[in-house]
Amino acid sequence: MPGKRNAEDKKARLIGAVGELLTENGYQGLGVNKVAARAGVSKPMVYEYFGSLNGLLKAYIAQTDPWLPYFESLALPENPTMEELKDCFIKMLQDQFRYFHQEKEMQKLVHWQISETNALMRSASLMREREGLRLLALTEQHFKDSGVSLKAVLAFLVGGVYFNVLNDSAGAGTVAGIDLRNQRDFDQMLETIARIVGWAFESAANRNAF
Repeated sequence: MPGKRNAEDKKARLIGAVGELLTENGYQGLGVNKVAARAGVSKPMVYEYFGSLNGLLKAYIAQTDPWLPYFESLALPENPTMEELKDCFIKMLQDQFRYFHQEKEMQKLVHWQISETNALMRSASLMREREGLRLLALTEQHFKDSGVSLKAVLAFLVGGVYFNVLNDSAGAGTVAGIDLRNQRDFDQMLETIARIVGWAFESAANRNAF
């Protein structure tokens, strides 16, 4: 069906144009006229296919943000052991670090999320947060009364990933001497993520042993 294929092609071009403009100019560069012009599609098509610019941005975020499908892909048994949970969180944070460091579009999305109040970005953030809390709930029995807050550990690590990558992407120099463009430093960051998560789980296990 040529008409349907043509519509799908225009939708894909509009979504792709959002990513291009976001990467080049940040969220300030997004607008219906600019997106339509970059996609080579008439402005009314944005409203016909997506209802509004926000509808287009929502479609773009759903296609670009990998975390909801990533959470769904995590293979954990119904009652995971402490070791299985530890390995899961280490892998998840290391994968996040690698992906965020590599994907400029995701960097721009997160920068947008933390730079201004925006209902659309808030909604996307809340969806990721809900899935993260679902995983954290699996650890409650292991950390209960241990004096160790895995939530606080993860908050520091996720925030650290975001800051270090955005700082590097902006060309703002090193952080505590760590240069993410140096492979050795990059690998040390991955190893340190594993160590910190490991320490949290080991500390909880040791305190619960008494």
